[in-house]
Amino acid sequence: MRKKNWTPQLPLALFPDEHGNMGKLETAFWQFHHDNPKVYSYLVQFATEWRKRRGLNVKLGIGALFERVRWEVNLGNKREEFKLNNNNRAFYARLLMRDHTFLQDIFRLRRQRIQSTIGPSNDNLPSGKHVA
Repeated sequence: MRKKNWTPQLPLALFPDEHGNMGKLETAFWQFHHDNPKVYSYLVQFATEWRKRRGLNVKLGIGALFERVRWEVNLGNKREEFKLNNNNRAFYARLLMRDHTFLQDIFRLRRQRIQSTIGPSNDNLPSGKHVA
Protein backbone atom coordinates (compact mmCIF):
# COMPACT_ATOMS: atom_id res chain seq x y z
CA MET A 1 0.00 0.00 0.00
CA ARG A 2 1.44 3.36 -1.01
CA LYS A 3 1.64 6.08 1.64
CA LYS A 4 -0.15 9.30 0.93
CA ASN A 5 2.03 12.43 0.77
CA TRP A 6 1.67 14.60 3.82
CA THR A 7 2.23 18.33 4.08
CA PRO A 8 2.50 19.90 7.54
CA GLN A 9 -0.17 22.50 8.17
CA LEU A 10 1.69 25.37 9.82
CA PRO A 11 0.82 29.06 10.01
CA LEU A 12 2.37 30.97 7.12
CA ALA A 13 4.37 33.14 9.56
CA LEU A 14 6.42 30.09 10.56
CA PHE A 15 7.69 29.41 7.08
CA PRO A 16 11.28 30.46 6.51
CA ASP A 17 11.36 31.93 3.04
CA GLU A 18 9.57 34.67 1.18
CA HIS A 19 7.51 32.17 -0.83
CA GLY A 20 5.94 30.59 2.24
CA ASN A 21 7.68 27.25 1.66
CA MET A 22 10.03 25.16 3.73
CA GLY A 23 13.32 23.97 2.35
CA LYS A 24 13.46 20.53 0.73
CA LEU A 25 15.21 18.98 3.72
CA GLU A 26 12.62 20.21 6.20
CA THR A 27 9.75 19.14 3.98
CA ALA A 28 11.29 15.67 3.74
CA PHE A 29 11.81 15.66 7.52
CA TRP A 30 8.14 16.39 8.26
CA GLN A 31 7.05 13.66 5.83
CA PHE A 32 9.37 11.14 7.53
CA HIS A 33 8.31 12.29 11.00
CA HIS A 34 4.65 11.83 10.08
CA ASP A 35 5.24 8.39 8.55
CA ASN A 36 7.51 7.12 11.36
CA PRO A 37 6.32 8.45 14.73
CA LYS A 38 8.20 5.68 16.57
CA VAL A 39 11.54 7.35 15.73
CA TYR A 40 10.54 10.42 17.74
CA SER A 41 9.46 8.19 20.64
CA TYR A 42 12.83 6.45 20.69
CA LEU A 43 14.70 9.76 20.55
CA VAL A 44 12.66 11.18 23.45
CA GLN A 45 13.20 8.00 25.49
CA PHE A 46 16.98 7.92 24.97
CA ALA A 47 17.50 11.68 25.42
CA THR A 48 15.50 11.58 28.65
CA GLU A 49 17.54 8.64 29.88
CA TRP A 50 20.75 10.58 29.13
CA ARG A 51 19.53 13.66 30.93
CA LYS A 52 18.45 11.69 34.03
CA ARG A 53 21.75 9.83 34.26
CA ARG A 54 24.15 12.63 33.31
CA GLY A 55 22.39 15.71 34.67
CA LEU A 56 21.21 19.01 33.26
CA ASN A 57 24.62 20.47 32.41
CA VAL A 58 25.95 17.68 30.18
CA LYS A 59 25.38 18.11 26.44
CA LEU A 60 24.54 15.27 24.07
CA GLY A 61 25.07 14.93 20.33
CA ILE A 62 21.99 14.15 18.28
CA GLY A 63 24.22 11.81 16.26
CA ALA A 64 24.70 9.61 19.32
CA LEU A 65 20.94 9.30 19.69
CA PHE A 66 20.54 8.42 16.00
CA GLU A 67 23.13 5.68 16.32
CA ARG A 68 21.43 4.30 19.42
CA VAL A 69 18.08 4.18 17.62
CA ARG A 70 19.78 2.36 14.74
CA TRP A 71 21.36 -0.07 17.19
CA GLU A 72 18.15 -0.76 19.11
CA VAL A 73 16.07 -1.23 15.99
CA ASN A 74 18.56 -3.31 13.99
CA LEU A 75 20.02 -5.46 16.77
CA GLY A 76 17.35 -5.37 19.44
CA ASN A 77 14.00 -7.07 19.59
CA LYS A 78 12.28 -4.29 17.71
CA ARG A 79 11.02 -5.02 14.22
CA GLU A 80 10.68 -1.51 12.84
CA GLU A 81 10.89 -0.73 9.15
CA PHE A 82 12.56 2.63 8.64
CA LYS A 83 15.94 4.07 7.74
CA LEU A 84 17.28 7.16 9.47
CA ASN A 85 18.51 9.89 7.17
CA ASN A 86 21.22 12.02 8.78
CA ASN A 87 19.64 15.08 7.14
CA ASN A 88 16.90 14.82 9.78
CA ARG A 89 19.21 15.14 12.78
CA ALA A 90 19.07 18.93 13.13
CA PHE A 91 15.28 18.97 12.83
CA TYR A 92 14.84 16.25 15.45
CA ALA A 93 17.23 18.04 17.83
CA ARG A 94 15.19 21.25 17.53
CA LEU A 95 11.89 19.39 17.86
CA LEU A 96 12.98 17.53 21.00
CA MET A 97 14.14 20.72 22.70
CA ARG A 98 10.98 22.57 21.68
CA ASP A 99 8.59 19.87 22.87
CA HIS A 100 10.25 18.87 26.15
CA THR A 101 11.38 21.47 28.65
CA PHE A 102 13.43 18.77 30.38
CA LEU A 103 15.52 18.52 27.20
CA GLN A 104 16.01 22.23 26.55
CA ASP A 105 19.64 23.06 25.80
CA ILE A 106 20.68 19.39 25.67
CA PHE A 107 22.09 19.91 22.15
CA ARG A 108 24.40 22.55 20.72
CA LEU A 109 22.69 23.99 17.67
CA ARG A 110 24.27 25.62 14.65
CA ARG A 111 22.93 27.93 11.99
CA GLN A 112 21.10 26.19 9.16
CA ARG A 113 21.38 27.15 5.51
CA ILE A 114 17.63 27.70 5.40
CA GLN A 115 15.90 28.86 8.58
CA SER A 116 13.87 26.02 10.05
CA THR A 117 10.30 26.43 11.23
CA ILE A 118 11.36 24.88 14.55
CA GLY A 119 13.96 26.07 16.99
CA PRO A 120 15.73 29.36 17.50
CA SER A 121 16.41 31.97 14.86
CA ASN A 122 19.57 31.50 12.81
CA ASP A 123 20.55 35.01 13.92
CA ASN A 124 21.06 33.69 17.47
CA LEU A 125 23.18 30.67 16.53
CA PRO A 126 26.87 30.20 15.73
CA SER A 127 27.99 29.54 12.17
CA GLY A 128 27.05 26.19 10.67
CA LYS A 129 30.66 25.67 9.56
CA HIS A 130 32.56 23.09 11.55
CA VAL A 131 36.12 23.92 12.47
CA ALA A 132 38.57 21.03 12.63
